[in-house]
Amino acid sequence: MTAGAQAQTADVTPDLAKVIAAAKQEGKLLLRSTTSVNGAAEGARLAQDGIKRMFGVDLAVEWVPGPAFAPLAAALYQEKQAGQPASGDVYVGTAIQITPYLERGLFQAVDWVKLMPARIKPDYVEGGSRALRFMTFLPGINYNVKVAPWVPRVASVADLLKPDLKDKFVTTPFLAGFDVLLASPQWGVQKTEDLVHKLSGQIGGLLGCEGEDRIASGEIGALAIDCTGGSQNRLRYRGAGILATHIIPDMAQRRYAYMTVPAHAPHPNAAILYTLYISSAEGQDKVVWDQYGWDLDVYPGSHAGKKVAEQTGKGVTFTDVTIDWWKTNQGVEKAHLELTKIIRQR
Repeated sequence: MTAGAQAQTADVTPDLAKVIAAAKQEGKLLLRSTTSVNGAAEGARLAQDGIKRMFGVDLAVEWVPGPAFAPLAAALYQEKQAGQPASGDVYVGTAIQITPYLERGLFQAVDWVKLMPARIKPDYVEGGSRALRFMTFLPGINYNVKVAPWVPRVASVADLLKPDLKDKFVTTPFLAGFDVLLASPQWGVQKTEDLVHKLSGQIGGLLGCEGEDRIASGEIGALAIDCTGGSQNRLRYRGAGILATHIIPDMAQRRYAYMTVPAHAPHPNAAILYTLYISSAEGQDKVVWDQYGWDLDVYPGSHAGKKVAEQTGKGVTFTDVTIDWWKTNQGVEKAHLELTKIIRQR
């Protein structure tokens, strides 16, 4: 089966047939997220159409606004503790949000490999079969190419402290990406803390990763660093020559976004079909790449894979921030939280 053919119909294994039958009985899928996740309402419409073509299941897919990754995970856990159905059938997050809840029973195990063996490989599944990789993030400095032409000259994170860059960029209130410095043997906690103290007096303000429109408008020149590195690839900005992302070599990181199914999801089988569609060639192209700005780098011909190869060819070494990486670096979460207090008190 070619990738293109798989976008239209699925090779139905006996296990997948059971999921399809159960999803038909459920008849609905509820997605809850911020507007930046998988295309929000438009992404839900695309997924509804794709699931119908691919699996022959006509689901009513509804998207409702939700909070960012961390508060949404907390809300889902509170719902579970209270014995309530999950307010969303699929939870999307990164290792930093998912890892603390793995041992609390928030997510159910799914044998994604057995359901779609031609597409999903064991390496794409983490957390005891409870988290499926579906996208690669390559964070860097998200910038307006006309307002901040200085960005490509940043050769190291320390360059952001140069006097002539004062007030020319912002950072996130949660210091996206700085956790990799804490775990780096070249940086570590003390050196990173010193950097953040100096950075707090250097930045022009704080901005969440959803604020890319303010960068595109020129109101803000640059965000160092952003969450995904893919804003310029979204349909809205692709080819416009407005936004770009510059990967800082000594802060290069390959982070993964995961899909999970909450243990108390009201429509778990519909949720599984959604994760399989998003993992398909069509889902990766129409939803993940078009709506989010990247795809999963290990899939053949992926845009993220080409970017990783390009940067690696230039001598850049990526830190892979996976669930296992997060578990191994136990002290990072606490140290990172302390850094955010510094930047917020600027």
